Order: sequence, then C-alpha cells, then structure tokens
Amino acid sequence: MNDEIARWKSETDRAIAAALDEQTRAGAVLGPLAEELLTPLRDVSTGGKRVRALLLLAAHESCGGTQSHAATGVAAALELFQTAALVHDDVLDGSDTRRGRPATHRRVEALHDERGWHGDAAAFGEAGAVLAGDLALMCCQRALRDALTTLSAAVARSVSALFSDMADIVTLGQYADMRAAAAPLTALGDQEQEIRDVMRAKTASYTAEFPLALGAAIAGADAAAIAAMREAGLSLGHAFQLRDDLLGLTGSPAQTGKPAGDDVREGKRTLVMWRAWRGTDDEGRAVIASTLGDRTAADHDVERVLDVVRRTDAVAWSEAEIAASAASARATLVAQRPTPQGGAALEALITMAVDRTA
Repeated sequence: MNDEIARWKSETDRAIAAALDEQTRAGAVLGPLAEELLTPLRDVSTGGKRVRALLLLAAHESCGGTQSHAATGVAAALELFQTAALVHDDVLDGSDTRRGRPATHRRVEALHDERGWHGDAAAFGEAGAVLAGDLALMCCQRALRDALTTLSAAVARSVSALFSDMADIVTLGQYADMRAAAAPLTALGDQEQEIRDVMRAKTASYTAEFPLALGAAIAGADAAAIAAMREAGLSLGHAFQLRDDLLGLTGSPAQTGKPAGDDVREGKRTLVMWRAWRGTDDEGRAVIASTLGDRTAADHDVERVLDVVRRTDAVAWSEAEIAASAASARATLVAQRPTPQGGAALEALITMAVDRTA
C-alpha cells in the first residue's frame, strides 16, 4: 500500500509541475521579471505530504473509479489551491517562514531591499505575495480545466460544483478566522463554537471533506456516497486541524518548518488554547493574555504560555477529540464498503493525517 501511495504522490507532483510549466510558458512574454513571482511560487508548491491529493485519489480508488488521469489532475488542482492558501495565509498571519524557507512575501520583500527599489519593502513584499497566491489559483484552474475535459459532462459538472463550493467555503472560513482573532481576548472562553466553525470551514473542508467527495464524484458515485464521503471528511478534517494546533504549540521547528510556539505569537484562537483558557486560573489567563498575539514576544514568554497549557488538561482533551473524530471518519468510510485497495489506502492516510509530527 505504501508503494501505491508513493506512486500517487509522484503522479500528482508531475501533474503540478506540468501545470506550473504551462504557467511559466505563458509568463515568458515578460522575460525574467515573471520569475520573481513564479520561482517562489514553485518552491511553495514543492514538498509537503500531499494529504489532500492522496485522500482524493484513495477515495476515487475506494469507489471503484477508473478515471485515474482525471483524478490525478483534480488532485493537482487541489494542491495548487492549497499553495494559494498557504501564500495568502502567510501574508494574513505575518508569518516569516513556510516549510523551512522564507515565506513568499519575505522573499519578495528581500528582492525589493536587495535592488534598492523605491517605496516600502514590506508593503511591496505583501502585495507581491498576494499576486503570487493569485497566480497559484490561476494555475489551479488550469489543472482543473484539463482534468475535467476527460470526464462526461454530468460528472464534470458535479466535480466543478464541488470544487467551487470548497473554494467559497475556505475563503469565507479564512475571514471567520480573522474575525475570531479580532475579538477581545477576554471572549476566548466563550468562543468554542466560533472556533469549531472556523475549523470546519477553513481546514476540514479542503483538507478532507471535499478531497474525499471529489474522488468519489470523479468515480461516478451517487449523491448518497458523495454525502457520506463529506461526512467522513469533516470528522477527519477536525482531527487533522486539532493535530495541527497541537503541533503549532509544541511541535519541533525542524519538523514543522515554523518557529516553536509560532501560533502563540500569531494569536491563533484554537480549541487547545480555548480549553487551556477555560481550565486555568486567573494567573494562568493573565500569562496567556500577556503574550498571545504578541508577534515580538520573547521565547521565554512563549514558553510560559506553553507551561500554562501543559498544566491544564488541554493536550489530553485534544488527543481524545482527535481519536474520537478519527474513529468516526473510519466508521463512516467502512460503511461505504470501499474496494480492498482503496480501503487500505484510506486507513493508511487517516493514520498519516492524525498521527503526524509535522
């Protein structure tokens, strides 16, 4: 099964590279200037676990699908959509790194500095990264267009509608995340549902819900099967995001590619932090309030916040939620009677998504 997953990943990587090459050819009319955005974009598109693409391909296999070329093309489009989200996310969050490299806006900012251009380098970098993210979305549409041409009209419409719904939900989810973070910190204890809504829209939707549904749709599955895939994906996406939130607090920079405790500096409202806020005392809440959202916070201040989190049941509670959500996803998928190969792939990918260290 690991060989099959590795093959799917390689095929997706090739499809992504082909879409980026096509975009590069289109941009060649601008000469070397185009590479100032296309090179960092290609770098962000390279690497990663490809969980979303692999879930789509496993779902296609589990439903007995035979449209492997189309499935790979849509998987590539999904990963390019993820690239756009990462580039835009880093601008919105003010993140300095991505996958162990400077974030796109920092790279464009550095180019401005190096060449002594007029104006504010940071603002130029952010604007350039917004455009780079837009280019990723355009490249995503290239890959999706090419994939849909090999499907019947009815299946293509179903796949296109699912992809469009996903894009809308994720974009609105990003705004919901910004809105939650803009609320007074004193409201954190009452934000559980708001945080869950953000997790559902911003992450679960395009991490698992729609990848699984898209794979089933490409295979020609009926509406009930697609709905079941979405249900399983929501549970799996919830588990994935909770794992991400735990890693954002306690993960190793060498494995996550981001500084330790970066989510504290970014002021992210997560279920882990909500649980810690509710579970600590006034002194602990004061420690959290003094640092959460402070982008200039020193490492020792961040560590004090992490100590508060560890002294509550937030980590254990989150692990229990992860386990329960993953079990729910497994049960829903098994009930769909997947093909042996597809079922094994889905099981392996669920384990990869929820038990990861990066």
